[in-house]
Amino acid sequence: MRLPTSRVSVVWLVLMLAVYFHGGIIRCAQAQSLLQDPPLRDREVLHSSTVTELATAGSAAENTSLPNGPSASGDSGPQSVPFDSLRLLAPNFDDNDADADSTSNGSEITVNGIDLGAAVGSVYQHRPARKHSPNGDDLSLEPTADQPEHYNWHGLLAQSLYFNAIESSFRIASDDQIRYLLATKPFWHDYFASMKQFNMRRWNDGDPFLVNYVGHPMQGSVSSYIEIQNDPLGRQQEISATSAYWMSRFKGFLWATVFSTHSEISPFGEAGIGNEGGWTYPLADCHRPCPSFKPGVTKYTNNTGWVDFIITPTVGALWVLAEDTIDRYVSDRIQGDDRSHIFPKIIRGSLNPSRTMANFIRFKKPWYRDFQESEPYWRPSHGIHMLPSDEVRAQNQRLQRFSIATHYRTAPLGTSSQRCILCNAGRGAGLEADYAITPWISASVSLDKQEGSLERAVPDGSTLSAGFGVRLVHERPHNTFSLSVRPGVVVDQIPIPAHVDTVHRTYVASDELNVVHPAATILLANDYKLNRTIALRSSFGATIVRYRTTPKDPPYVGEIPYLSWLSPDSYTNRTTWIWQGGPVFRF
Repeated sequence: MRLPTSRVSVVWLVLMLAVYFHGGIIRCAQAQSLLQDPPLRDREVLHSSTVTELATAGSAAENTSLPNGPSASGDSGPQSVPFDSLRLLAPNFDDNDADADSTSNGSEITVNGIDLGAAVGSVYQHRPARKHSPNGDDLSLEPTADQPEHYNWHGLLAQSLYFNAIESSFRIASDDQIRYLLATKPFWHDYFASMKQFNMRRWNDGDPFLVNYVGHPMQGSVSSYIEIQNDPLGRQQEISATSAYWMSRFKGFLWATVFSTHSEISPFGEAGIGNEGGWTYPLADCHRPCPSFKPGVTKYTNNTGWVDFIITPTVGALWVLAEDTIDRYVSDRIQGDDRSHIFPKIIRGSLNPSRTMANFIRFKKPWYRDFQESEPYWRPSHGIHMLPSDEVRAQNQRLQRFSIATHYRTAPLGTSSQRCILCNAGRGAGLEADYAITPWISASVSLDKQEGSLERAVPDGSTLSAGFGVRLVHERPHNTFSLSVRPGVVVDQIPIPAHVDTVHRTYVASDELNVVHPAATILLANDYKLNRTIALRSSFGATIVRYRTTPKDPPYVGEIPYLSWLSPDSYTNRTTWIWQGGPVFRF
């Protein structure tokens, strides 16, 4: 139908204001281009039966106020089109409103042949539907019921390994015996030898009361909180009689059991770092050899038993319940509704040491609580979260997983057999290959060969090295920084010249002797990107090689109370600084 010119002007002005505030001139241009499509003119404007019923329920007097409206006497004539003007102007409609199945039988609202309802719909078709909470907050960027937050397995594993690294670092720094074993003993041989000597026929392992019944329960509570804070539902729970709370703490107890077992018997636990079980020592406060040891009187142990396996998760779970109780009934009352003052926050963090440690591991403040900082079951959303652009999404989808690098290799500070500074010793070449697991971590393998042996006594020959490990990657627009750590082996290829064996009176042809040493290579690299496929890599780092030495264990090792099932061999570590550079090909 046709409307008077004054009403056409009003409707057009309102339409322009809606376009301006919810899309701007660009979206208006998009709408105008879409309006040229013939099927667009044929679309129905009213899509809700409820709106139709409300419109037709008006009185005859109200309808007569519209042009060409029906008269009170019921004359039949051109009928007005019932429409909801607020619906045309408001942006808060869902995509479901555009279903073609829910259409009315009313006529179209047109201005000079343009369907106004289709115009507004086409404008908002190119922007996300916005939803509002009862208090008016815009929730269009919040997760919906169809997008729940999944369990954070990556966070659980990463934070647990970080906690394990903190514990191991503290043990290494505070125990000279552990440092000696790591520096001079064969790691894998002694790890398996230690595992075979675990004594699980007793309860106590010989540690003091504070270690077994305070330190280990705190370890269990921290590992339990690590699991809880990576559970979207569990981290929102405060102590209560609800099944959600008790289930979340039970899952924390299960993870504490797993972590406790790992910290006892894994290669990165006490059996691998410190060789728990592989050697014995007296339960007396004295250094080796212990002068106060009395056979048959002073007890000795290899630091194994059931106590840590049981006490760590069980008493740790009780520790979690105690901290949750204090947090709710003491810290909450001290803090109240005021979250701005620092003193109540310090009290909250101090009264919950295990949760404070778990927060530190995920780089949160000591007093951080998920149930205070975010809505239940969802990730906290403070402010506006910008969505990635189409270009960023396309680039992420085109992650180049494979890379191959060839390089020239040298030792600018010399080698064990060639002493020099800022020289070209140990020249060689090699190959690296990486596979990107994620954008920031890759599996890495390398193979290198260089001139000269790393053995001090044999400068001739060559060295072959191989390693397999990981590469940590940080991408930048024009270059890429990476850190690679690759354990492996170094093979010294020592030539044996032809000679005459005077004992057996035989001629021995020239040969080559291969001596294998365990090693590890650490490299810091920078890749300068020429284009998306080719880059130039420059790396600097060190290769650490372990060599067997002649010194053996002290004579008292192997006798009570210093029984040992570890290897009697000792090793020394030698470092060779290396530089390597060459092209990198990504695909």
